[in-house]
Amino acid sequence: MANYYVNGKMISIQENKKAFSQGSEGKIYLMEGKIYKIYYPNTLNEGFGDKKKYHQSLLQIKDLFQNILLPEDLIFNTSKLGSYCGYVTKLVGEGKKKKEGITTLPWNLLIPNIQTFEQEIHLLGENRFLAVDFSFHNLVFSEQEQKLYMVDPGRYHYEPYFTLEDYHKRNQLILKECFLHTLQRDMIHFHLLSNKKIKLFLNSMELERKDMPFSEYFLENQEKYSNIQEMIQVKGRFLH
Repeated sequence: MANYYVNGKMISIQENKKAFSQGSEGKIYLMEGKIYKIYYPNTLNEGFGDKKKYHQSLLQIKDLFQNILLPEDLIFNTSKLGSYCGYVTKLVGEGKKKKEGITTLPWNLLIPNIQTFEQEIHLLGENRFLAVDFSFHNLVFSEQEQKLYMVDPGRYHYEPYFTLEDYHKRNQLILKECFLHTLQRDMIHFHLLSNKKIKLFLNSMELERKDMPFSEYFLENQEKYSNIQEMIQVKGRFLH
């Protein structure tokens, strides 16, 4: 049993029990419907450094976001007063990362979620944060809420030398790569197209889309196709 401070109150985590999950940065514990991420000491300043500083800033804007999860509270070590060691966030997707299936979502569910991601990643840029870990690995669909989330909020990064335009350009590129990789994984998972045609389809879609947001591009296609899978299969017939 280990004790920590969260929002001025002491909590206990049974660290001798199996963690809910763990990765290269630390261990995750599930308590009362909340995720508690405890970092390994040597990862608190790795990569972009000083996670405490970034996460304190993210706390100030967390209520502005619906689909992009941010830390809700910070966790401090009781043995070293003021020593930051992790964060608390919401449990979504019933605790399971569904890494395929975005193409099975109906348009009326998918498009509003994508619109929200586009708005919120712009908002991150307005607050001078890069969505460095915004990837298909962390895209989670909650069956219960019928909502897409971007989880694992610990790696949003502030770059002091970037202009607002730099933040927006970089975040838009990150968002584009996330959606393209997600579509690619879906096409492989559901055997929608051959490997050769997957590349052709993605290139063709980007030529059609140009600078159009994904939400607008899908809005244009929803009148022609019942969902993304049908759009991919029909358009794939004409690729050579």
